[in-house]
Amino acid sequence: SQQQNNSAASMIKNQVKSFARNGLDYLFADRVRRIGCDLYHEPNFLPFDVDAPTISTIHDLSVIRYPQWHPKDRVHEFEKRFEKALSNCTHFLTDLEFVKQELVSEFNVPSEKITATPLGIRSGLSPLPIPEARAILKELNLPQKYFLHLGTIEPRKNLLFLMQVYCDLPLRVREQYPLLLVGGWGWNAEKEAAFYEETAKHHNVILSGYIPDDKISAVYNCARALLAPSHYEGFGLPPVEMMACGGAVLASKIGAHQEVCGTTTSYFHPEDKDAWRDALLQIAWDDEWHRALRKGAVEKAARFSWHQCALNTYSAYEKVLGINATPALIPSSFKKAC
Repeated sequence: SQQQNNSAASMIKNQVKSFARNGLDYLFADRVRRIGCDLYHEPNFLPFDVDAPTISTIHDLSVIRYPQWHPKDRVHEFEKRFEKALSNCTHFLTDLEFVKQELVSEFNVPSEKITATPLGIRSGLSPLPIPEARAILKELNLPQKYFLHLGTIEPRKNLLFLMQVYCDLPLRVREQYPLLLVGGWGWNAEKEAAFYEETAKHHNVILSGYIPDDKISAVYNCARALLAPSHYEGFGLPPVEMMACGGAVLASKIGAHQEVCGTTTSYFHPEDKDAWRDALLQIAWDDEWHRALRKGAVEKAARFSWHQCALNTYSAYEKVLGINATPALIPSSFKKAC
């Protein structure tokens, strides 16, 4: 049957990937041994098995906690290798304190073996004069004001929910503020795509695709609010990028959003349609609330810089290697890169 054929194909695919990974493990470990590495940092979850102190960056635990939001081969790889990675690593980095505490509670990793190194935001994000920003939007053939979501369209981002809430708003609100989805289609987004084609695009939901980096500040600046209804994030860059542009954020009540955005943002359960609908109606017409959400946003976003992320990472390297370099001993090339 077709199901049996698909199952056999998936099994063969996993076996090939496992064979390739084992080969890479051997080659990488041999390379590390030959050059005599003092420290190996794996920036993407699953480190190779090497004879050197190892740091791994754990961006989030969504594959473990919510496997339904990931491809089966990715889940299979994590189930096979993650606990071994936990036992082999000397130290871990996480993007937020929230993920650090998840590692402690879910896997009993000692807190002292984890360093939270919050991410930075891309350069060029700041408040812009509205006429300047709207001129850029005109170049992009986008509306002059809207509700905004930025990110890949996939189940974890909860965009089917968001489109359903938005399409139930009164016509006058949808005419005033289209829902602009910036980003591309991701994994397993068939339901989102079907709803968009059948309903959402006829209710003023606009799918723009990706926007060039040098234009994205204008897109943030002209949004009435950024909407971030995700079920789960390990960090979530768009809310803090919106704050860097002085904008208002409405977000799901999850650990990452609350840690990043603090008291500036209003939070709602990611499955509470009434709460989200009421919030969108209020933010559309209540200028005083809109101003309150924007107050202090730029200053709060300024806490997240790649310079500070790099220094935190370097500090973790020192800890693992048992050294304590003063700023004067940090290589000048490193300080320049920061």
